[in-house]
Amino acid sequence: MSKRFVLAYGFALTIACSSSVVWADNQEAASTRRASVALDQNYTHTLISTSIGLMSLPAADVCPRSRTSCEKGETSVSFGVYNQYRFGRIGLGASVGWAASLVAGAAPGAPELQREHDRRYFLVEAQARYYGIRAGRWEWWGGVTLGGVIIKDSWTVITEREPYPGTMFVGQGGAKLSTEGLAAGVAVGGEWNVAPNWFLGTTLRYAKWLLPTIPGQAPTQDRASLSGNVDMIEFGLLVAYRIAL
Repeated sequence: MSKRFVLAYGFALTIACSSSVVWADNQEAASTRRASVALDQNYTHTLISTSIGLMSLPAADVCPRSRTSCEKGETSVSFGVYNQYRFGRIGLGASVGWAASLVAGAAPGAPELQREHDRRYFLVEAQARYYGIRAGRWEWWGGVTLGGVIIKDSWTVITEREPYPGTMFVGQGGAKLSTEGLAAGVAVGGEWNVAPNWFLGTTLRYAKWLLPTIPGQAPTQDRASLSGNVDMIEFGLLVAYRIAL
């Protein structure tokens, strides 16, 4: 009796597991199909994308040494993550972006210290898009952005970048200074449907950064390299995936 019960229980468990797998596969397939026709059927859906590009400050006075020793403009490599909620032709979302200077510059100080200056950027922005043009597998949009930007200046010496063997640092090395401001801009872009629910695309945007007019100062007497109103232009390439809700 016990043996029959075990066999019956095992058979029932196998049937249940198989049914669960089939149900899960069907659900996944249905979700994928729903996402694939989201645009045609006007379904609400989300779009998650990652991007890489170049960010330029073409007219900015970059002053890492002093207020009287400035350089005109800078170009940095940028990375971003964007999540969008779309209904109809309207898309609302938020993005997080990072950028870093391509080349570190010399900083004032004794020659034997070999001081260098580096700058990094962090942006958090809300974005609204209007998808106005659809041609074949391409969709083109225009939008506006609003958020905040943090600029991090750092100064280091050779012994911090290339410490002696066995050297241990307490706390952060070098001098660091953060500058916060408002970022507002406009953007255009396009997305190409290369596979079910997968997109490749491009973006171009312009933003105005509103930074403090008086630059901050580090304990080492180094000053923030950017201040006042700064124009930013960014070009990016993206990969995106669509999820139906």
